[in-house]
Amino acid sequence: MILKRHIFVFIVFIIPILVKGQNQDFKLKGLSLEADYGYGFVMPHHKSIEYFVKDHIKTFDLKLTKSTYGNKYWNQLYRYPKYGIGFHRSNLGNDDVFGYANALYTFVKVPFIGSSNKTNLSWQISFGASYLTDFFDIENNPQNLAIGSNLNIFIDLSLQSTIILSKKLSLTNGIRFTHFSNGKIKSPNKGLNVISGSVGLAYHLKDKPERIQIELPQIESKNEYTIVYAAGIKTQSRYEPGYYFASSLMLDYKRNYSLKGRWVLGADIFFDGTNEQYSINTEKADIINSDLYQVGLHAGHDLVMGHLALVINIGGYIYAPVEVLAPFYSRIGLRYRIKEKFITNFTLKSHYAKASYFEWGIGYSFN
Repeated sequence: MILKRHIFVFIVFIIPILVKGQNQDFKLKGLSLEADYGYGFVMPHHKSIEYFVKDHIKTFDLKLTKSTYGNKYWNQLYRYPKYGIGFHRSNLGNDDVFGYANALYTFVKVPFIGSSNKTNLSWQISFGASYLTDFFDIENNPQNLAIGSNLNIFIDLSLQSTIILSKKLSLTNGIRFTHFSNGKIKSPNKGLNVISGSVGLAYHLKDKPERIQIELPQIESKNEYTIVYAAGIKTQSRYEPGYYFASSLMLDYKRNYSLKGRWVLGADIFFDGTNEQYSINTEKADIINSDLYQVGLHAGHDLVMGHLALVINIGGYIYAPVEVLAPFYSRIGLRYRIKEKFITNFTLKSHYAKASYFEWGIGYSFN
């Protein structure tokens, strides 16, 4: 039930921000319908997954895409990208063990060679919620050590090309990396990673809107500071029942080098309830048990599209009184600004690509 609430929050909160927030009128003009078929394989990043992968992956995606036309300044900065919502369906290499994946997601597609109304090369990033038909069950499916729950997060990164065939029709193809994970809300959670190639057709339902240009704003200050507090839940292992609280306090210095990006240096204070298994101070209350805390330093980058930012951090622990999974950690996810100063945070903390927990939080930015 807890995971279901997390996925529900993602669908009703994050997705509307990405889709509706970029263009509030969402007129029919510039809409297109795209269908893609793909073929690939599961990346067996663990022996327990490699042993049970038997088949190649076949994927199907159906997407509703909206063209930007310049009413937001970031449209011009990113060569008038497209965004929209999509549905994904695929097998996962072993129908009996891993089952099938179904996902609903939102995405943005950004040209880096050419423009979105011409033949181009683009990168696309997608976030959403997925339903996997099979998961770990000690009695019925003990072989599935990759996924511990039906409901998971869907993350997809791809490199795509679009070839204009006519006024109404375009040919698309791409190479993509797809990840399914529940962020260790339920164990096991080694996750499933898929590499695939795809080909498809896009049909333009309405003419693209006439592009406009607006004056680009000035960067108010190159130096910026943010404080973000985020929290989540996680499990210890498939053998240990129960959920544990985890949280992150993130303090960042950011250098705005352009309207498109920021370099980041920062510090983290982590609380992780699962560290109790290594602590000798179990007589202390969790909140004052120093064994449950870690401190780290990180560097990173924010890719900025108006109020939305794609966050990538890599850090290392400088204080960790008990055993940690790795000396280094990473963070990837989204932040959205409300009224310029307030921040909503959805990020995933990981160790060597192994999820630790989802960080849901709020923050404040100041100069």
